[in-house]
Formats: sequence, C-alpha cells, structure tokens
Amino acid sequence: MDFSACLAIILVSAFFLSVHAIPLPCGNATESLYSMYDYIIVGGGVAGLVVGNRLSENSSVTVLVLEAGEFDNSEERVTVPGFVGQGYNPAYDWNITTAPQQFLDNNSRFYCQGHVVGGSSILNGLVTTRGSSADYDAWATLGNPGWSWRDLLPYFIKSENFTANIGPDTASALHIQPEISKHGLSGPLQVGYPRFFYNQSRNFLQGLSELDIPILDDPNAGVSARGMIAPSSISAGNQSRMDSRRAYLDGVLNRPNLHFASGQTVTRILIRTASNHPVPPFGYIKRAYGVENVTCTREVVLAAGAIFSPALLQVSGIGPAPILRELNVTMQVDLPGVGQNLQDHAMVGAFYDYTIPGLFSTRNLTGDVLQSAQEEYRTNRTGPLTAPLISAVAFPSLRSLVSNWSSVIETFNSTTPEQYLPPGTGRHPHLVAGFTQQRSLLLQLLSRYDVGALEILADSIGTLTAAIQRPFSRGSVRALSADLLANNTTLTSNIRLDPRYCANPTDCSILLAGLRFNTRLVNTTGMQQLLPSPSPPWDAATSQNDTALIEVIHRNLVTEFHPCGTTAMLPFELGGVVDPRLVVYGTNNLRVVDAGIMPIIPAAHLQAAVYAVAEKVSFYFSLPKDIPV
Repeated sequence: MDFSACLAIILVSAFFLSVHAIPLPCGNATESLYSMYDYIIVGGGVAGLVVGNRLSENSSVTVLVLEAGEFDNSEERVTVPGFVGQGYNPAYDWNITTAPQQFLDNNSRFYCQGHVVGGSSILNGLVTTRGSSADYDAWATLGNPGWSWRDLLPYFIKSENFTANIGPDTASALHIQPEISKHGLSGPLQVGYPRFFYNQSRNFLQGLSELDIPILDDPNAGVSARGMIAPSSISAGNQSRMDSRRAYLDGVLNRPNLHFASGQTVTRILIRTASNHPVPPFGYIKRAYGVENVTCTREVVLAAGAIFSPALLQVSGIGPAPILRELNVTMQVDLPGVGQNLQDHAMVGAFYDYTIPGLFSTRNLTGDVLQSAQEEYRTNRTGPLTAPLISAVAFPSLRSLVSNWSSVIETFNSTTPEQYLPPGTGRHPHLVAGFTQQRSLLLQLLSRYDVGALEILADSIGTLTAAIQRPFSRGSVRALSADLLANNTTLTSNIRLDPRYCANPTDCSILLAGLRFNTRLVNTTGMQQLLPSPSPPWDAATSQNDTALIEVIHRNLVTEFHPCGTTAMLPFELGGVVDPRLVVYGTNNLRVVDAGIMPIIPAAHLQAAVYAVAEKVSFYFSLPKDIPV
C-alpha cells in the first residue's frame, strides 16, 4: 500500500519567537528568526519543501518554512525499501481516525498522514506513478488553463532524477523500457528501480497478459491502463528511500535567506482587508499578512495537506458561511468549497497465499535469512531489502473489468448529481454544479479503454489489493473548534475527517468488479504456477456471491492514504477554492499548494503529481499577477 505524500500543519507560538535559533540536523541551525519574512510556508512536507527550495533560490527574498513534525532519525524502518509496511516511529504520524463510515460498517478507519519533516514522503510505499494524460487533461477541461498533461509534463520532468538502473535481461523480462524523453535526469528527486525483484512479479505480469491486459514498458509516459513494474522514489546508488526532505531541503539549509523551523503548529492565518472597493462576489478582497506572531510582506503559502489546509482556512475565516457561523469566527471570504469535494482511493485486500515449495517472499525475511539480507544490504546495497513492498501493479480499465461496461455506465448516469453528495453545506449549488461536471468527465474516462478504473497491487506473498481510482463518492473535512488546540487536545481531535466511502454505491460496484477480476487473475496459468491458496473470506463460494463480497468490502475497506480535492482548483461557481495560480478566491496573496487543489483525483499514487504541482506553481511566483497562465 502507499501512504500519500501529503503535508503536515504547523503553529508558531509566542514562545517560539523567543527562541534565538532553531536547531537543525547535522549541526546546522538557522539564524535568529525574523519577525517578518517575504514568504511564509505552512507545512514542511512534499509541496512545502519544493516551494521553499524554489523560492529561496532568489537570494533577494526571505522564506520561512514551518513544520509541525520533527526530523526523522534516518532509521532503517524509514530508509530501507524492504522495511516499507513493517512499522515506523509513531511520532512520524498524525494518528488520525475518520468519522464512522455510515455507508460501510459504521466503524472508523485509521488514516496515516506524515507528522514529520518531509511529510508522508517519509512513510509512503515509494510507488511512483504519474497517471494518464487524460487525468490532467480533465483538470484543464474543468476550467483550469495551463494544467493539462502537456502543461504539467515539464514539471514532472523538472522534479525527477530518473535512473533506468536495470540490466537488459531483467528489463526484457519485466517490460522495463522507459521513454527517457519523458523523464528528468537532473532533478532533485531520485527515482529508479530496486536491485532485486521477487519472481512473483513475472507471474503477475504473465497472468495479466493472459487476461488481455497489456504490459507497459513505461508507466509514466502518459498511458497507465495496463500492467507494469512501477519505479520507486529510491536512490539508484544507495538503494534507500528518497523523500522530499532529502531531495529538496537537506542540501539548501545553508541558504541564509531560508529559515526552517520544525515542531511548530500553525492554528490561524492572519487576514485583513486589502481593498477599499468590493469585488463581486467576494466583497472586499482580503490579504494574508502572516501567522501567529510572524508576518510576511508577500505571500502565505498553505502546504499543510488536503486534511489540514481546509481546516486552517476555516478557522481563519475562509470557508462555507454556515460552518464559519458554527465556529463563531469572523467571516473573511464565503467559500462553499473549502473542506468539500474530498476524494480518496479506497482499497480492499484479497489474500491468495502462494504455496509453491521453495518460493522466496518477504515471509522468508526472518531470523538468519533477515540477518544475511541486512548484511548484504549494508555492505553492497543489493538483495531483497532493496525491494519495496509493491512494484507490480495494474490499472485495468472498466472495459477490462466487466463485459457489460456500457450498461454499467448507463446505470451510473441514471442518478442525479447531488443525490450522493454530503448533505447540508455539501449540496451548495456551486458544489452541485461542480460535481455535475466532474461526474460527466468521470463517466467519459470510465468509458475509455486506455484509462484505469481500478488499481491492482501485488505483493510477494499473495495479496492482491483492489483500489478504486475514480471515486464518485465525495467526503468532507471541517474544523470542530475555532481553536484547533482547544481543551489541550491534539489538533486532529478538533478536525472531522469523513471520506464517506461508498456513499455513492458506484464505488463499491467497481471494487466488486475488481475482486472478481482478482479471481480470474489467480486462475491464469501464470498465477497458478504459484499455487495460490485463497484465505478466508476469499473461498470459492464467497468469490461467486455478490452479496457476500459487498459485505466483505464493507468490513474490510480501508484507505490508500490519498486524500485530495478539499481546496479544489476550479472556477468559483463550480465550488472552487483556488484559481489556476492556486490563489485562494477572495484573496490576493494566499495560496494553497498541496493535494487539496486537485479537482479530480488522478488514477495514480499522488506523490509524483504533488511534486509536479509544487514545481509548477513555484514558477508562478515569478510572474506578474496580470500575466495569464
């Protein structure tokens, strides 16, 4: 599984300003903190560190980055790809739980999000997929000029330092033949392949081919509705995790104009009126001038992630008017979309233990075998510990999942757009209008043979996880108190996260089709060579019973940790929160730069897209405000 590359939220307190220097790793320390900066960035995860790096390239401006978490200790549970999924320091996680999921089993879900410098890039599963060109062309179609695949590709390239570090025999067997022209060779983020692949990956690809699912030579060249071996965010040289901290921060901490402070949690953006004349429909335009006790002359950049950024906007007076009244905060801008349009990739694991004698898998990494693998990794940077939990994935189209795909589309199209939106503020006319256009695009995408509807993730022991990629359900995020640290509780206690999984039954229907697809997959010749043995509830009877499978989905559905959409880049009248420059509507200098701006979730792991979004918006900072994007 993959933990989304999302970003943490942070606060500056009066005590913070009394400190004369902020300690940083490796003996580095910032200079004394100023009371005023040109730019303040709230969040030191993927997007925040990219923007901080790029802004501070201009030595004439001062930049402050604030992060709630601390630096990780570079322990092997973080850095070694083979240990992904085997636990991490609890201090690196916000330990969020969702609201009870009423459309599943009324239970909450655990929701990992990075509470550490580097955000969720410290915790994720390393899988690096961009999605299809159609994903980003849909963003542009929704009223966002400059955000198509063609527009974003240069920034995918700019962020990446790609290495096709695969021998010819392995490359041929696993269909790894990258289009180098679509990759960056000198960016900060190293992307490559492990020096070890489990043999089960070949069986998986062979099984997909038997089901007429083509295998991609390069999953990041604009087409994704195929099977693939995905590259990873790892250093090709030392075969360790490459996260946003190591890619974008560690090498620039000595810049005198860049100050970084960890362990700081922002709870409010300071906002004042910037104009003397009202501008319909926003009233008087607002200007962000800082956070608690630190002011800025140019911009505040929210990079706190799709959960925390909208909550921070709400307690600062920007959001749906009914919520602001309930919070008893002064309304600065009535933006119905703040905290709405939440999307995520929900997933269900199916378990088919591979029982062929002599098969090597992650289950063998215990005792003396693990010790030997550790010695090999530490000495040579080779062996099974270079392999992440997941490399073999597929994004089958709806046409590949069900034979009656056209009638399925018609069934989906028969409901009214607002029927499954969150009640109350979630059905504001602007949000209904926005979702109507989103749904139309989703139906078009699902009709295509070259666009994935579902993801199948295959590990080495026989887990085939199905993850919905184009959800029709929409959830919400909202602050529960004007003081996000009220009653001496944690910040997450005062934020309600409700993904509303399967609120639209379309999503569970596609997951059902995915589980049926897994049954066909394990019965192919390629997969049968592994002697898969279904583990309950994946026995033959359950696998053929739709009612039983839906119950399994309701009990076992969890998140792929990819929240987005809660500060959507859409026209205001479609429920948008930010414009195509990612400036919050009704303000002239407050931007959001994280996964929350994604109007429709891509069929991909989100970290590559977040890097590209942050690289692209960093270019906008250098443009005069009247230059079109």
